[in-house]
Amino acid sequence: MRRRGNTVNFSSSNNAVDYLRQNGYSCDRVASVDAEWNVDGGVSVSKTTKRTPSLFSRFAQQVRQENQIMSRFKPDLVISDSRLSAVVVASLRRIPSVTIANQLRILLPPLYQDTNLNRIEMLDAEILGFFWSFSKFVLIPDLPPPYTVSVKNIQDIKTVRRKIRYVGFMTPLTNFEREHLVKVSRVLELEKGKKVVFAQISGPTNTREKLCEIMVRTADATSDRFTWIVSRGDVGGDDRPVRIKGGWMFHWCPLKDELFALADVLIVRGGHSTISTAIMNGKPMITIPIVNHSEQVANSKTVENMGLGLFADQSMLTSGKLASMITDVTGDETIMKRVLEIKDVANKMNGVDNILKRVETLL
Repeated sequence: MRRRGNTVNFSSSNNAVDYLRQNGYSCDRVASVDAEWNVDGGVSVSKTTKRTPSLFSRFAQQVRQENQIMSRFKPDLVISDSRLSAVVVASLRRIPSVTIANQLRILLPPLYQDTNLNRIEMLDAEILGFFWSFSKFVLIPDLPPPYTVSVKNIQDIKTVRRKIRYVGFMTPLTNFEREHLVKVSRVLELEKGKKVVFAQISGPTNTREKLCEIMVRTADATSDRFTWIVSRGDVGGDDRPVRIKGGWMFHWCPLKDELFALADVLIVRGGHSTISTAIMNGKPMITIPIVNHSEQVANSKTVENMGLGLFADQSMLTSGKLASMITDVTGDETIMKRVLEIKDVANKMNGVDNILKRVETLL
C-alpha cells in the first residue's frame, strides 16, 4: 500500500511494536488484551477467568487509545488484524473498515469443550460476529472449504457470515536461487544422507523453555538420522547458530524462509501464519501448540485431520515420542501426497493481492 502511494500507520502491542518499528513502520503502542500464562508455559484458564474484569478494562483502554490515534492520523480506511477495538472505533467515527482475521470466535480451551459451556461459546461467537460485521468485509487469510485450516475458529457464525470472503494465505513465499540454498546448506553442514528437521518454536518465553529442552534431547537421540535446526524464537536474540549434538540452535533464526524451503519436516506451533507457510512450501509438519491455546490446538488438529502431519500435546510430549513421530511423518507417502495436493491449491491464491483488490474499492 505504501508503494501505491498510501500513508500507513500501525498500532500494536508487546513485541509486535518493536518488530514493526525495526522494519521501518510507524507504530503506536496500545494496551494488550491477552490470556494469562502458567509457569509451565500453558494458558491458565483460572488466572484468565479471574482477570476477566481487567480484560474488559484493557479493551476500554484500547478503544480510547485507538480513538486518539484515529483522531490524530485521520485515516480514510482502517484495516483490523483481529483487533475488535479498531473496528468499533472506526464504526463510531464513520470510517470504513476491513477486518482480516482467521479467528472470529473465542474457542473454549480443550478441557472445557463438549460441555454445557459450549452454549456460552456459541453466544459469545454471535456477539463478536455482530461487531465484526461493522466492517465492510471480513477477509479470511485462508483457503476456502474444504481446505480451511482455521475452520473451527470461523465456522457457524450467523451474524457475520455474509461479510466473509476467503482470500488465500497472506504468507509471502520466497523463491530462492539454487546457489543460495546450496550456500546455506554448506554453512549449516546439512548432509545429503540425513533428512533435515527445522523446529521453529514461538510464543511467550515461558511457553518455550521446556519444549526447547525436548528438542535438544531429541536432536541428540536422532543425530545419526537427522540434522536439526532449532529456533528458540527469542525476538532480538543472537542470530548466530550454536552447535548442539545433531545440529544447530538459533536464539533468533535469520534463515527461517530458507529452512522452510530446505527442511524435510517442520516442527511448529499451531499458529496460522506458520502453518500456512509450511503448506505453501509443501512440507509435512508436526504441530505442538501452546498448552490450552484454543486457536493453536484447533488449527493443529485440523492439520492432522487434513492429512498434512501429526499433532502432539506438549504436556504429554517426550523426546522418545517426538523422535517416533518424526520417523512416522518422514516415512508416510500418503502425508506427502496430501501436502503437495494442498500446496497446489494454496499457490493458486495470492492473499495479499486479493486483499488489495478488496481494499482499493473502499479508497
